[in-house]
Amino acid sequence: MRPGDLIDRGAVLFIGIAVGAVLLLAFQTDGKPLAPLLSGGTDKVADLPPPATARRTSATKGSVAPDCHDDFPFSRNVLAGLRANRPLRIGVLGDSFGEGVWAATNQHFHATRDFAVYRMSKEATGFTRYRSLDLLQDLKSRLEKQPIDIALIDFGANDTQGIWQDGKGAAYMSAQWQKSIGDKVSAYVGYLRDRGVAIGWVGLPRMRRSAFDNDIQAMNGFYASLMCKLHVPFVNPVRASEDAGHGFAKELVDPETGQSYLARADDGIHMTFHGYEVIARPLLQRIAVLATPNQDEADNATSGSDQVGGRN
Repeated sequence: MRPGDLIDRGAVLFIGIAVGAVLLLAFQTDGKPLAPLLSGGTDKVADLPPPATARRTSATKGSVAPDCHDDFPFSRNVLAGLRANRPLRIGVLGDSFGEGVWAATNQHFHATRDFAVYRMSKEATGFTRYRSLDLLQDLKSRLEKQPIDIALIDFGANDTQGIWQDGKGAAYMSAQWQKSIGDKVSAYVGYLRDRGVAIGWVGLPRMRRSAFDNDIQAMNGFYASLMCKLHVPFVNPVRASEDAGHGFAKELVDPETGQSYLARADDGIHMTFHGYEVIARPLLQRIAVLATPNQDEADNATSGSDQVGGRN
């Protein structure tokens, strides 16, 4: 431990609140304060909310969910980690998009000893696929082996389908589908929260095939509304993943650097490494507030393929 580390990390508890208010404004507008937000296929200029309040759009076009707030990334575990001056443990959960967000998060924090990033995602999984993998039971098993302080989650790309429940079918986005999936997701989030974990959710980008894109935007609306009710920050990456005409594009402009980059994989669904970093950036920026101020660049030593970082 370097002299003054404990004081520096403790100061984050106070500095982070002020900085977090600024980042929250950018977070609510996909990293672009006062930029138009895509809602139900139309552009809407975001109202300026109180500092700790986030306004989300619901799955129903034209309606607005009640104001909601979050304190991400502060949580019981995060505060304990800061007080103990140990690395904060970030677990990335999800399907193949979660795999991409894990890689981006891993790289984003690779030069700091203040965070340890853990891969907890699995491709081809989802909340409509409990017969192949019960996500809640899988989560419980993972956390028994590796506790975490912060969870970044990205599910949904495999869930644009109907479900079979109680001997009856429920079409995608029907009332029964939303209740069933909503209950599963709420239990998933609740389990993490009961264990003191801070939670952030990343949505899905614009898709190339129009029919699939329509389903994905319905998914984003569903999660935006649900996360608002659960007081979990939700990043809708559509604006950051489309061209000026609101269409799919393989090459995009990084909003921070102004430079063009290859954003999408050839399948028209997944993203490149850089693309995943851009869509997860609003949450990564909020987590980065918890780093030690003016920390020296750390040795990039890893203790396994699924972990990076960690202060000794």
